[in-house]
Amino acid sequence: MKNSNIRFVVPFLVIFLLGCATAKDVQLATDLIRTDNELTRLLVEVRPGDTESAAVYLSGLAVQAKKEADELNGVPGKERDAIAYYRIAATAYWRSGMTEDVNPLFEVVEKGSQLCIGLKDQAPDRDCLFLRLVIPFAGLEAKAEEKDLSKLLDDVNFNDNRRTEKEIETMQEISTSLNQSKPLVQKIFNEGADERFKSHSGMRAYYCNNAKKAKDYYFPVAALFGTKVREFDQNLSDSSPPLGITVESADSLIIPDSEFPSFCQGEN
Repeated sequence: MKNSNIRFVVPFLVIFLLGCATAKDVQLATDLIRTDNELTRLLVEVRPGDTESAAVYLSGLAVQAKKEADELNGVPGKERDAIAYYRIAATAYWRSGMTEDVNPLFEVVEKGSQLCIGLKDQAPDRDCLFLRLVIPFAGLEAKAEEKDLSKLLDDVNFNDNRRTEKEIETMQEISTSLNQSKPLVQKIFNEGADERFKSHSGMRAYYCNNAKKAKDYYFPVAALFGTKVREFDQNLSDSSPPLGITVESADSLIIPDSEFPSFCQGEN
């Protein structure tokens, strides 16, 4: 959740007040807008220049948003407000980058998602779509921050008919990382099947932007990894130590281009 070569964009959603709302409803909506605005301020103004301070503030904001959401959860007619607070909490937990915020992130996403399911077609589209995407986004971003897989692969060369213990370890490490990242990328792509993206141009653009980032991160690494495995198979398959990775297993890490949502092809 720190600086990396894959950075997902977070949408900032505007909450509109209804003219017929009661004073209590207006206050609730005002508090929700204020909390959402504070999230935006921390992400846009504070975090780029002071990551450590922003992390503390974001974690605190997440705790408060979760508290508000939990209090509204179960109150008839307040499900949409609770979902909005859960979305704010999820975003703040994610962007705080704190290890201790991982479990609360899963908790608020689960609670918000359950409310979305309960509301069915009355669920707020943008908040609920974001809650379905935040876990794979956060997971893939965290994997990318662990290490630069492309750089590691650049240090592996099996065409010289030699292999080192370090190269073998590097390939096995990358294999593990790709196996963990692949389902996250596929989860992101699979969400593109949601029909609501067709009617929400802003959310569609946001989704496609991030889906493309996931593709641009994963596809080249998986392809290059497969090439390196083939190089070993062709030049050093009878040598020791063995690579421990077959061409077939490397090929299984490739995600077909057809899985990338077709409606994102024309998005910038």
